[in-house]
Amino acid sequence: MEEGINLERPPRVGRVGYVNCLPIFYAIESGLVQLPAELVADHPSWLNHLLASGKIEVTAVSSIAYARNRKSCVILPDLSIASDGAVWSVALLSRMPVSKLNGRRVSLTPYSATSIALLQILLNRFYGVKAELFTRPQGVSPWWDDPDATLVIGDEALKLTCLPSTGVAEDLESPARGRDYYVYDLGVEWKRFTGMRMVFALWVARREFADRFPDLLREIWRALQVAKGWGCSHGDTVAGVAARLLGIPSAILTEYFRHLKYELSEPYIRGLRHFYECARQCGLIQTPVRIKIWREVYGYRITHGANR
Repeated sequence: MEEGINLERPPRVGRVGYVNCLPIFYAIESGLVQLPAELVADHPSWLNHLLASGKIEVTAVSSIAYARNRKSCVILPDLSIASDGAVWSVALLSRMPVSKLNGRRVSLTPYSATSIALLQILLNRFYGVKAELFTRPQGVSPWWDDPDATLVIGDEALKLTCLPSTGVAEDLESPARGRDYYVYDLGVEWKRFTGMRMVFALWVARREFADRFPDLLREIWRALQVAKGWGCSHGDTVAGVAARLLGIPSAILTEYFRHLKYELSEPYIRGLRHFYECARQCGLIQTPVRIKIWREVYGYRITHGANR
């Protein structure tokens, strides 16, 4: 059951609990930028649930979650987690070439709806593979129950795919160096088959909150923009923090953050529209999706930087 908005408490803003959000949230969490809201950190799938149940007002959500809950929320402009090709932290690890996974068991992460939808689209629409998919329990190894391939995301994906000498393996013809599995970066695969960019997560606000408290939402959005600008212009600092959290060399994480994009300009919106249409054709959503972006950001000029 949805909770009503109660301004006796600060509004709540969801923060994906992976390092991919550090360029946006480090400046806020370190006190450099003031956010007029309380942060709630968790996995993407749980933030999707909190938004749908009305327990948070603004959050990053899996892009497929917006498609499924779009009547109750609006997209905030110029904020996303996206890639133009390699994303590094969304990957299929497979004991065999993906083209040979027909009828094989593939383990799905319990933490992300968009990554699962993207994998289903790639397997069904582009590879023509019908695998046996199952979702593993939370907190277990990606190889729990001995699957033939496993979908990993976020910090877990980085730890499994980042090699000390080369970063993320993208050679699809042989297993990743030093590993006994192939690594398929789903951002690379999406770009290879569609030529488009991939939006993995969006920032959205509950429609009721946007309608009733537009000034407060505008303050939250501006704080996120300022924090994003700081994070993207201090990449070495952010990579150093991430390195301490993950135990991965900061040079690799600096390159990782260069691959991630945090904007929502027209090329990314086109990629998002195509993703939704592919999802509809694969039966993952039932109706076409009209992307509605909240535009009440008066007096703030949106610019799309190279790594924003």
